Amino acid sequence: MNDQNNEESSFSYLKYIKILSVFLVLIALTASAYFTLHLGIFTVQEINISGNTKINKKEILKRSGLRQGQSSIFFFEASVEENILKNPWVKDVSVTKEFPKKVNIQINEEESYCLLFDENEELYYISKGGKKLGPANFDQGLDFPVLIGEGINDPDLVKEAIQLLELSSESKVLNWSTISEVHLDSIYGINLFTIDKKRIEFDTKNIVDKWRKVEKIITHAELIGIEGKYINISLDNMGVVNFDLPVVKTDTEEDG
Repeated sequence: MNDQNNEESSFSYLKYIKILSVFLVLIALTASAYFTLHLGIFTVQEINISGNTKINKKEILKRSGLRQGQSSIFFFEASVEENILKNPWVKDVSVTKEFPKKVNIQINEEESYCLLFDENEELYYISKGGKKLGPANFDQGLDFPVLIGEGINDPDLVKEAIQLLELSSESKVLNWSTISEVHLDSIYGINLFTIDKKRIEFDTKNIVDKWRKVEKIITHAELIGIEGKYINISLDNMGVVNFDLPVVKTDTEEDG
């Protein structure tokens, strides 16, 4: 009998503790809401945005969902960061609170690496990682190599095209700045065109090895005073080259 009374007493005590805990939590939430809404404590009064050059502040604020007068307690930084990252120009973002009234948003933006001429005949910036960023415009510049062709929707082809551009950025023979277009084709692979009207066919696969062969062909041609206008390096074991021979003026009888 005593054991039963003890169990009932213990159960009543635990029940009392649970009810009291819930009551205290409700009091805390009510007090927090009161201080927040009526006294202006722990409300967002200042939102600082930094690191943005391509995205305007209104766009970032809209994505964040933050506004002045909002409680600085009842929002989570991770959720705000996730919303801001939906803008393709945002590479990384950090949202921090400075209690009681300040929020800092630090933006790390993507960099344009080349252009893409899409199926709708519109130009877009592309990042080094192959990410489609935003429409190209004069303010941000148009002096980039252009990816073009029906293969632009093939991620593997795009990846290899960007790999070629990365190799060119370190090359003294065929530099990034001399490349005008990179054609992507699902059948013929990758064709590269330069501003001085060279055409180089790479096809796909073994891009690095093929690039080294092209550099050797161009270097050798320059040493002997000729220029390769068309280079086909699509086959791993051989290359086809069409040279422009220099014009040599010969003496004639009329010249004396």
